[in-house]
Amino acid sequence: MGRDRVSDIISSDTVIVGGGITGLYTFYKLKQLKGVNHTVSLFEATGRFGGRIETVEMGGFLAEYGPMRFEKLAQPLLMDLITELGLETKPFVPYTAAKDPDSLFDLTFDESGGKCSGSKLTTLELLKLGILRLLNASGGDMNDPNDPRHRAWWATLDEEYYSYVRNEASYNGKHLYEIGFWNALSLVLSYRAVNKIIHYGTFYHLIHFNPNAAEWIIFWLRGLHPDDELVGIKQGTESLVQELVRKLDSGPELSGSLHLNHRLTALFSQPDGRVLLEFKAENKAENKAENKAENKAENKTENKIGNKTDNNVVKVLAKNVVLALPRCPLMQLRPQLPEYIGELVDSVIPIPLVKCFFVNENPWWNEFTPPQTRASSTPAREIHYAFRKDGNQKRGIVMVYGDPPSMRYWMPFVRQPEHLKAELNRDKRLVEGYLQYLRSNPDNTDVEDIEAEAELISCFGIRDWSREPFEAGCHIWKAGVRAEEAIKELTAFSLQGSQLSNKNIHICGEAYSDFQGFIEGGLRTALQVIKHIT
Repeated sequence: MGRDRVSDIISSDTVIVGGGITGLYTFYKLKQLKGVNHTVSLFEATGRFGGRIETVEMGGFLAEYGPMRFEKLAQPLLMDLITELGLETKPFVPYTAAKDPDSLFDLTFDESGGKCSGSKLTTLELLKLGILRLLNASGGDMNDPNDPRHRAWWATLDEEYYSYVRNEASYNGKHLYEIGFWNALSLVLSYRAVNKIIHYGTFYHLIHFNPNAAEWIIFWLRGLHPDDELVGIKQGTESLVQELVRKLDSGPELSGSLHLNHRLTALFSQPDGRVLLEFKAENKAENKAENKAENKAENKTENKIGNKTDNNVVKVLAKNVVLALPRCPLMQLRPQLPEYIGELVDSVIPIPLVKCFFVNENPWWNEFTPPQTRASSTPAREIHYAFRKDGNQKRGIVMVYGDPPSMRYWMPFVRQPEHLKAELNRDKRLVEGYLQYLRSNPDNTDVEDIEAEAELISCFGIRDWSREPFEAGCHIWKAGVRAEEAIKELTAFSLQGSQLSNKNIHICGEAYSDFQGFIEGGLRTALQVIKHIT
């Protein structure tokens, strides 16, 4: 990064806005491909890198408040990055549906109008059957989601087939991308069956958001691929961020720099084709200290730009601008973007998610307790349990994962007005809310026993991703959007009023990818953007 000769404005070949995993990965790959002669500056609005990736050590457990699981075969870019950074994966439990009586559904009885009964299906089996009926390609029994022919067909699926689903697949003469997933499932399953999935389905099924049917079908074709497996990162997902920041912060200072607490407020096209960016800078010593502890960036990752005006405005000139941002901050910038780009920015649905963790010094569960135990009787989309025993001492952690409407039960327990990281041990009402449903014996209403059980909770925390600046834990394309075309338009465009059609503005990230909900989507878009950077 250097000074512009005609003014005191700083200039850079590429400016990246957004210090989440996509922005950091874009920086990392640019330095690999372009070398030290291509200057790169990255600006993050908050006081920490990582965006929606957040790992917190709680009582000897790693609590993943952000992404926690990844498909090993379907996400090669992420797997390569994990290896390149010297990290390791660990097994993660497969997608699992609750199997208690309340969660099961007799589809045969429902579809026959009560004339005959059949096997009771889990919500995951119902979802799978709906997808199989919509695609009608497996050659298996469309009344039996467990027909081996379905599995054999599913195992052959690859990116080529997903592209077909995205662009060409149809049902009753209507392309799947044109309709919502709720509408699509309603064509092949009864209302009661769809309603069962909505209310008892695990993971974030999102049917009640009625997302793009093609995109959400692809999500589950990948997620339920019989030859793939789910893994987590042994050192915690945030180790990705820490290692990337360490690598980027140790390079030549003149060729690249990282900056926290710089929020983009304006972009202006210049006659020479470059872009002038204005940032609002905030000096927060506490954020710098936290970043050093959390991101292990000891040297250059600071608010160190010297050309600030009295109102803390920082100006930077760039040949290329990468907006590695989710929908929320991009919508705030929408008035400065071309109208058609603004419409595309608003073509994804932000999916709010909340996660809560509770460490118990004498847990009622053990290492064999399956996921979703008590999920049907708790305001949660998913519940996961972990257990550890050291000699005679045992300890456990439980994760409660929710989307609307269940997450609204937990949201009031967030205390901080600025919810920029997970809140730990803040509001004891969170523990009370937890014990309302997940105490050792839900039928025991003795106040003293419940208070004694509360004392066993040594650490607890909550993260509400619906709060700004993120607005969502993940995103999904709206019905009617052709994702492939939208991504192409967002990958490279010119600012409104630009005198040159050099298409040097680039939007990337999980929200605007063909692999939404996962880090892999952001990495894919980063590589596409880099192809357009000169």
